[in-house]
Amino acid sequence: MKMQYPESRGAGAYLGSSNWRLVTPWAILWLLIVVECILWYQDSQILVNILFWTLAISIGLNTAYLGFESRVLAVFFKVHPYAGADISNPDWRIIEFTGWGGNEPMGYFLPAKGDSKGLILYMHGYRSSVGWAEKRILHLRDQGFDVAGIDMRGHGRCDLSRDWTLLKIATDIEAFLDCILAEYEEKPPVHFYGHSMGGFLAMRLSSKKSGWWGENLVSIILESPVASIPMLVKMWAGPLWKPSNFLIRRIIRNEAMRIHPDLPIRFMDAKVPQIGVTNIPVLTLQSKVDDTLGRSHYNTVKKHFKKNRENKFHLISDLEHTTTLDSTTRKELVENWLSERS
Repeated sequence: MKMQYPESRGAGAYLGSSNWRLVTPWAILWLLIVVECILWYQDSQILVNILFWTLAISIGLNTAYLGFESRVLAVFFKVHPYAGADISNPDWRIIEFTGWGGNEPMGYFLPAKGDSKGLILYMHGYRSSVGWAEKRILHLRDQGFDVAGIDMRGHGRCDLSRDWTLLKIATDIEAFLDCILAEYEEKPPVHFYGHSMGGFLAMRLSSKKSGWWGENLVSIILESPVASIPMLVKMWAGPLWKPSNFLIRRIIRNEAMRIHPDLPIRFMDAKVPQIGVTNIPVLTLQSKVDDTLGRSHYNTVKKHFKKNRENKFHLISDLEHTTTLDSTTRKELVENWLSERS
């Protein structure tokens, strides 16, 4: 059964997106082209020639900038996922719901075998899906919990990759959690499990509670979490960062403002602690040799979350960043953590 809920003002906290508009670089480009065409038909005079070639060079530079801008936008605001794995366990239930902007992502619910100890919301990482993480999810169910999750925009079965932002996904998750409540007679205890980019979302959602689950949130498990979007952008930009970081930041900032005109956080604030630091107990599991993110994100989380004595941090030597491989140490730490809180 598909259910529709109003848009949350919690972790997403924005109203809507504006449509495409004629931005300044495009306006300048078309103006230069028009003037250049006019000069083409003028008599060959020295001043006209100088102006003609000046404008020709300006058109070239402007075109190069717009090409660079389109590349940045394609990298950071449109998902190019790997082929995701499908869910295989027959106990999964499909949950249809209305998310951000009236879109209809796909959600999944896996009931516990026997009496449930509560609900675990699993949030997968970038270029992953619920199917890719199914082994981890089945392990969570083996601990006696219902497990739910969505294929995030541009991932798995959800092809909503245009104007992609994490805050859209946060709002999708909030709407999904409202739908999940229909599976229960009483509000269950809730745990968040966030892997990589899902960890960033878990931290944002838990610090900006907006629904029934806020008062029932017991703990958060972060596995090799992303802690800073600026840090991630710098890594993705690679050698382009130093010579062009000003342009990259400007392009990302302007596009984010176009997509979310009333966005409460900006590019340089999309990181811990600005996205929010929850007071819920947090278990952080980090691959000791993380060949995807390194250890800087983990260090940032530890720096700002260590003040809560209930928080625990573990560097795991037999854990890799990918969810296609698992770790015995990770399983044991998760089992102990959940056992202490159920």
